[in-house]
Amino acid sequence: MNRKTPTILLFAAAFLLALALPVLPSLLNNSGFYGMAIDEPGENLNGYRPPENGLAVIFFGYRQCGTVCPVQLVNLIDLSQRLKGAKVEFLFVTLDPENDTAEALRQTVAGLGHSFRAYRPDNHRAAQELASAYNDFAVKNGGEANDLIAHSARLHVVTSDFYRRLVYTTPDLNLELVEQDIRRLLKENNSESST
Repeated sequence: MNRKTPTILLFAAAFLLALALPVLPSLLNNSGFYGMAIDEPGENLNGYRPPENGLAVIFFGYRQCGTVCPVQLVNLIDLSQRLKGAKVEFLFVTLDPENDTAEALRQTVAGLGHSFRAYRPDNHRAAQELASAYNDFAVKNGGEANDLIAHSARLHVVTSDFYRRLVYTTPDLNLELVEQDIRRLLKENNSESST
């Protein structure tokens, strides 16, 4: 056995534990939600506000992604149809603002549907910091403008004041259960706001 192997394994275990820490409380909490229930503030996005007494589903991705982004976008399109008429918006936050221009993002979300919005941070570093604030990650593989970006494929459900309530960690989702979660949160939000 190579002398470096235990060190590499220890580093990998520590990295996986660090990734799991933000969601560990929801794993231990039997909330009845399909998604991982959390209860913590999220980061405000300058220029975007979720619907009043509604929810936003936030997804970090980029237009040239050929792996998880297309799958999650199909999920979001399906969810938007299931939740038609509900106070829910779907926010695509680009991790590649150098290549995803404001016009390209506008055209992309226009093609997805009326409940879709886009957010474009100033640069990749700002996008990384924003993703990190949501316990997501994004790492550009290389230093060239068109390099691929390794990133998680999580969906974050936030309230109108950016309070994080649910996280879905995989694109392999039971959309019926996700819809039930979101409708339950909407109902809870409306009962809280009416008291």
